[in-house]
Parts: sequence; C-alpha cells; structure tokens
Amino acid sequence: MEYRKIIEFGKSSYVVSLPKPWLAEKNLGKGDTVYLDPDEDKISIYPAEQKKVSEPKCIKIDVTGMTDKEIRLQLISKYIRNFNEITLVADDMGKKAKDIRNIIHDIMALEVVEETASRIVTRDFINMEDICPMSLLKKMDVITREMLSDSKNSFKADKYENIAERDNDVNRLSYLFFRVMRYLQRNPAAASKRGFTNDKLLTVWAAAVKMESVADQSKRLAKLMARVKFNKSEQKQFVSLYSTIERYYIDTIDAFYGHDSPKAFELLLQKRRMIKLCKDFYRQNWNHEWVPIMLEKMKAIIADCKSLLTYVCDMEPE
Repeated sequence: MEYRKIIEFGKSSYVVSLPKPWLAEKNLGKGDTVYLDPDEDKISIYPAEQKKVSEPKCIKIDVTGMTDKEIRLQLISKYIRNFNEITLVADDMGKKAKDIRNIIHDIMALEVVEETASRIVTRDFINMEDICPMSLLKKMDVITREMLSDSKNSFKADKYENIAERDNDVNRLSYLFFRVMRYLQRNPAAASKRGFTNDKLLTVWAAAVKMESVADQSKRLAKLMARVKFNKSEQKQFVSLYSTIERYYIDTIDAFYGHDSPKAFELLLQKRRMIKLCKDFYRQNWNHEWVPIMLEKMKAIIADCKSLLTYVCDMEPE
C-alpha cells in the first residue's frame, strides 16, 4: 500500500498524484481519462473503458491421454477465463475428435475454425459489450422454473431426458454468464457503466451459482421419481412437498430481482419449516428405496435458496 499527500490545487480543488508504474501498466498518460467510483469511506480509481480492439487471447491445451470429462473441464475453464482462441492438440486426436466436437457444441458461441489429424482450433466471436448478464440470468431462471414444474410430473411419465437437456441449456447459459461476469470483474469501467458495483457483482454471481445448482437438483429428482415405488397417496404427498419447495425457490428469486431485503429476511425464517416438512415426509416414508436421496436433493434446494437470501438481505434497494 502506498501513501500520497493531498495537494491543494487552486481555490476549490485538491490533487493526489498517481503512481507511475500503475499508469504505465494501464497504458495511461497525460490527458487520458480515469473513472472515480466513490464508495462510503473510499474512492476507487480505474482507467476509462478501452474501445480499441485487442488481440485475441489464445491458449494451447495438450489433451493427449485426457478423458472426455477432463477435456470438458479444461475447455470450459479456459472459455470462462476469456480465451478467444483455444487450440486442442493430441497424438490420438482421430479417436477424440467426435467427442471433442460434442463438448464444443455445449459451449455457446464457440466454433471449430480448423481441424487436422493432430489438432482442433476453436474460436469465439463474442463481443462482451453486446451481452447483458442479467438477461442471461433471467433465461437461466425461466428454464429452472420450468424444470421444477415439469419434474413434479415425473411419476406420471418419464421426463428425465427432456429435463436433462434443459439442464444442459442452463449450463450453456451459465458458462457464458460466468465469462461475462469475469470480464466485468476485470474491467471496472465496463462494470460501472452497466451499474455493477463490486457488491452487486458478487450477489449476481451467487444467484447464478445457486440457480444452476437448483436446476441440477431438479434434474436428479426427476430421475429418482421415475424409480421410487410410491402409491397414489404417497405420490400426492411428495408432490405437495415438492410444490412447497418450488414456491420457496420462486419467492427467493423474486426477492433477489426486487432487492427486497424484508422479504428475504421473512423467507430465511421459513427455512426451518421447510426442513421440518422434509423430515416429516421421511418419518412416514423411510421404508421406500431412494427416499433419503430424494430428500437430500430437496434439502439442497432449500440450502441454495437460504444461501442466496443471505446476499439479498445485504443488497441496497435500487
């Protein structure tokens, strides 16, 4: 941490000098513009948003000997870290190429631009200025709500495949969302222009993480509901419990959208009642296979909602 003295400049202004190494790092000089972001007892200073087109950020990954899961994790990680061109190389690319193309298909705006016997080059053509993170988040929410609603009917028909595909849609959106948020985190001027403070970035990021988790639990519940052997009365009882938890999720997200701290506090107090409902169902139906796992998935949804609500409680109303 460096210390600088405040210098009086004229009759109504004061000046603080900026460190030369910082100016050089940010490519700033005399006459350039910086942004000031006052926040309670501090002021953040950062460069104005750069409009010039930068060189693509490139990386090469040797995927020889990697499993499909390892390749997927590597590719998604580099995508979220805003690498524009990702080259995958392997000695056995011929065996891996089809599976790699399927993985690339699951990542929004990523395309294969070159393919040879030993490498696949992918590139995206994303303009971060054209992407609204809140729009991506709301799309994730719409799909998650549909998944919760449809999975309740998994006793009547096997909806797992359809719900699993929509979970893939949520995942695709989340990868792009996290990429945009990472970009905003590293470009304060762009974040400020869109109205994102550090606190808001953190809260919106948390909302996406919890939303994606709820979608996962919904998919898993649909699969388990197709396996469990409930009679009609037990099915009705379970759907009633599931509907209550579905409502809890919807109310949580609505409180988040509305920056409604009082509502968030009220919902936090309901968490214990939600858990009790799960325990009551277990006491009556413990003898069924899959019931403990199903209830763990439900309690995970409740925990995700509770975690997000704690962020909402600290949000400033807009």
